[in-house]
Amino acid sequence: MKRGEFIISAGKGVLLVCSGSCMLASCSSGDDGGGTQPPGNGGNGSSTVSVSLSSLSDVGDQTSKSGVLFFRIAEGNTTSAFVATESVCPHQGGQLVWVENEGYIECQLHFSRYEQDGDTIRGPQNSAGSTRDLKVYSTTISDGNLIATVS
Repeated sequence: MKRGEFIISAGKGVLLVCSGSCMLASCSSGDDGGGTQPPGNGGNGSSTVSVSLSSLSDVGDQTSKSGVLFFRIAEGNTTSAFVATESVCPHQGGQLVWVENEGYIECQLHFSRYEQDGDTIRGPQNSAGSTRDLKVYSTTISDGNLIATVS
């Protein structure tokens, strides 16, 4: 291999490695508030996600399935006793959990907090940082299942 061919070949390899690491860095860092997309069909209609009511038998119980966080906020098996939101924080994709004794949803990555209606209480790491309100999905109950309509 000639010297010029080697330099061009090596340069392409370095460019490829740098491009890949820069792309990964842009996906995992930054604070643009657009971190993740909720489940659904990207605006092309809606889909449903369901869980058994037996997995949410007590107030405070929660479970995540297919990008939806389901949790129970009251007694009884009516839709008003449950909430379904996206299960991934819109900031940078951390897992969301319902903190029953405090009455909020919290990101386990940077500790953003949200009300049960999806409104932002505080941004990442106790700042006003860049995040958006959570998507909250309508629910129905059928045949012992809680069903969220994701759009």
